[in-house]
Amino acid sequence: MSESVKKNRHLLVMPRTVQRAGDGYFFPLGILYVSSSLKAAGHEVYTLNLNHRDGRVDEIIADEIQRHQITVVATGGLSFQYNSIRSIVEAAKKVDENIVTILGGGIITSDPHVAMTAIEFGDYGVVGEGELTICELCDCLERGGDVSAVNGVIYKVDQEKYQTTAVREEVKDLNTLPWPDYDGFELEKYLASAPGISGMNRTNTVFMVASRSCPYECTFCFHTTGQKYRQRKMEDFFAELEYMISKYNIDFLCLADELFSTNIRRVRKFCAGISQYNIKWWVQFRVNNVSEELLTLLKSAGCSVLGLGLESADNTILTSMKKRTTIEEIENALKIIYKSGISMEGSFIFGDIAETWETASNTIRWWREHPEYKISLNLISIYPGTYLYEHACKEGIIPDRVAYLKEGCPQVNVSKLNDEEYSELLKVILEAPLTQLKTLVDMQILDINFTTSRIKVSGQCAVCGEAGEWSNLKTFAASFISCEACGQRFNFILPDNLYDNINKQVKSLLEKHRRIAVWGINFQTVNTVKKAPALQDERIDFVDISSTKRKMILHDKTISHPSLIAKENIEAVIIMIPPFFNEISGQIKSNYPGVKEVVDVCSLLSES
Repeated sequence: MSESVKKNRHLLVMPRTVQRAGDGYFFPLGILYVSSSLKAAGHEVYTLNLNHRDGRVDEIIADEIQRHQITVVATGGLSFQYNSIRSIVEAAKKVDENIVTILGGGIITSDPHVAMTAIEFGDYGVVGEGELTICELCDCLERGGDVSAVNGVIYKVDQEKYQTTAVREEVKDLNTLPWPDYDGFELEKYLASAPGISGMNRTNTVFMVASRSCPYECTFCFHTTGQKYRQRKMEDFFAELEYMISKYNIDFLCLADELFSTNIRRVRKFCAGISQYNIKWWVQFRVNNVSEELLTLLKSAGCSVLGLGLESADNTILTSMKKRTTIEEIENALKIIYKSGISMEGSFIFGDIAETWETASNTIRWWREHPEYKISLNLISIYPGTYLYEHACKEGIIPDRVAYLKEGCPQVNVSKLNDEEYSELLKVILEAPLTQLKTLVDMQILDINFTTSRIKVSGQCAVCGEAGEWSNLKTFAASFISCEACGQRFNFILPDNLYDNINKQVKSLLEKHRRIAVWGINFQTVNTVKKAPALQDERIDFVDISSTKRKMILHDKTISHPSLIAKENIEAVIIMIPPFFNEISGQIKSNYPGVKEVVDVCSLLSES
């Protein structure tokens, strides 16, 4: 590169997903790979992880831009993170409209024109894997070259028109990529917290990948890293893991691969390698690859939790989803995992195109017959880029793609169920888990951190009787407690006195505000409303962005669209789904400026 070329100063920003700094979250690796690739290519790069910074995003971004004289701001993420991503590039443009903004991740790759249109403040979008594309794009911008010659880019031609360049081939050899830029995004601060997802309640947990994409094409899934399944060499993976252990003292590993492997020889090699490090780990497999040999290997090598894609207990639905698995294979896998002493995680998702009352009832019946497996129940989510998304758009179920993305991709009904049946199914999904909650014997609360909404408990396993303590359990999330001795999982249930606190806090809010909206309906919401009767007050309105949720009745009340907030001049909103607090609060800020107080349900746990 010529010395006369003026070099840009790049700021890479990880969107905020936590309610407050210090909380745990799923540590995304995509932006870390992009950062390390840009640095390796010689670009001047500054990094910012908003998950470790409290305060207004626009003020934080403005400060970073001015302090480092930034000329390019890049960010990205998944479709449901729309508000967080948009707020970053909008803030950059407010500082200086000449700052170049670059977007990437699944939100762009899945539906590029729609995402760029919805976000508005992006100049360039990276379509597909970002490491090679962003380096070429940033080189081109510094040279003043022709961006149309850079493969894998969408860029703004004028205010309302975008141009897409040729498709970039996927990275063939993952081992040629530099390791993620963990230092740049403050991994050490992250390791002090616990993710609080998928039963991972331990600190010093790190996320790594040994492969990209998945060889299967399930109708509800979009592969953000391309269609071709590729795996890293074990030598490269373990060199990175050894570095992570020696530098950061990690003791729990989450393999964030969509699918770790279908090859037992690779599993053997991996297990032989990871056994040297004496750490616990989490991994995902398909049920048709689960065998006694696999479980013996995994357990001996320290595997703690096995994630499974279950989806349905009805073969008609599994076929429709293109899962290429059967209920018989699911039953076999769950049975032998349960006996193995390895914890398992899986869910059934209702509402596939072929779903009928009969198929849904088959799955519910099977679920009731097997409470020991702790399978979660959810509605299917329709995300851009998936087969279901294209189907919903074609059928007019999603009439406006841009509006759908802006709303956070709310759940919609693509099934064969009519409104009445769907409403009844949703009621079952939300209420059924409350009938099978099973927790530890003699569970005692040892400590509560009201700032982070984490709890420490003790108790005995109801299966093997082993006593233990569990820390960093996240409230109002799908938290499970796993027995270290036998691997069985139990629900984490809040004690009644904490629901009493919520009740008191809601009463106080009702003294301050004429009406309150409760945003977000799931089984935790149903349970909380039941145990904190102040939430049943006539001045409480339930709202949810999902049209499917608005088909049900909750405690004799209808569930409304959030637009009710503006119509009724509601000034206070309680957000009931903490993992989406940041996204929902972003929607409130953008769409309902009359709201004066946004309350995280976790903050209501305290007595004062």
